[in-house]
Amino acid sequence: MNRIILTTDDAAFEQRVRDAFQPSLNGDLRRVDYMTAQSLEDLVGEKGSATEVVALGPGIDIDIALNLAQRFDIERPEISVLLVAPGSPGLLERALRAGVRDVLAPDADAVELVRMFDRAADVAQRRRSALGPDVVADSPTGKVITVVSPKGGSGKTTTCTNLALGLAALAPGEVVLVDLDLQFGDVASALQLDPEATMADVARASSVDPAAVKVALTSHQMGLFVLCAPESPAEAEEITAGQIARTLQVLADEFRYVIVDTDAGLSEHALTAIEHSTDLICVCSMDVPSVRALHKELLALEQLGLVPGRKHFLLNRADARVGLAASDIEATVQLPIDVSVPSSRAVPLSLNQGSPVIQSDPRSPVARQFMSLVKRVADEPATTRNAGFLRRRKDAR
Repeated sequence: MNRIILTTDDAAFEQRVRDAFQPSLNGDLRRVDYMTAQSLEDLVGEKGSATEVVALGPGIDIDIALNLAQRFDIERPEISVLLVAPGSPGLLERALRAGVRDVLAPDADAVELVRMFDRAADVAQRRRSALGPDVVADSPTGKVITVVSPKGGSGKTTTCTNLALGLAALAPGEVVLVDLDLQFGDVASALQLDPEATMADVARASSVDPAAVKVALTSHQMGLFVLCAPESPAEAEEITAGQIARTLQVLADEFRYVIVDTDAGLSEHALTAIEHSTDLICVCSMDVPSVRALHKELLALEQLGLVPGRKHFLLNRADARVGLAASDIEATVQLPIDVSVPSSRAVPLSLNQGSPVIQSDPRSPVARQFMSLVKRVADEPATTRNAGFLRRRKDAR
């Protein structure tokens, strides 16, 4: 971890941070007096300095701290800002809108201190990469992994929830799952979540900015965040493709992995997610209609120029004896099967209990196959999004 700047006169808090990181901090922390600073450079050094995280507080007036955070967000976006202050109604939303990465309680224990500072530093490092001269301006800094299937009931949500939990085990706090089955999505049910806000709340915000998106996230106990589908199918009509695109861009800037569950077929919402994806996971069951439909879906995406560079083919219920051979399916879909998930009563049981098999039965054959998908996704470096939008614009001329 690189340098941390504490803007506080609370020496006891400084010592607690040092103790939490011992022996790994190695002097990379400095406490400064914000009252004597004439500029941001006086606090954190010139651009290109080692500073990655600035903690505002404890003991700083909230309005002063939020004004400082706004200046950092505008003038020094490569630096992550933490607000160290007691929680209060509305504070988190105000802080996020000012550009604060997170709000940290002054009495947080050592584990929480390390977790929050590490997460902020990781975001700062990815922001610096994104701001570098060799980075394409519209490419995501994290992976956007969209799961598709032309047929309902093929196992998209099961795939998404297990993939998200598997990645969260590798990168806690750096994974977000987006339920874009906006009318009838059930990710919240599959993970036993009771969201206070959904994608509909993001759409109703005055602007789709990081603050509006982050306050709508629901946290899962396994280190995962979820942007849930609206409670009512009617609310889905309020959400535009542009709002979805902006939401995915915001999340890709903040998280290492963004997993997107979609509705069946190629709705406008699904096409928008695919357009902004680095990875496409195609889910298919062991039946002729499902196989043929997936083949048609991939052909349509190719014609639109919307197939990301990395595709993963997951065959669900792969051990079903229904007169179909895996080789025949590969020949029809024109993709090699990467993951073969066997049939198991543990899958519907896990959905009913709100505990994906990768969590509830990690040694099962189903969980092992989902872990192989996790490794495929995690081991490959992120690349730029596909150029589908440009191709669609060009074709339309």
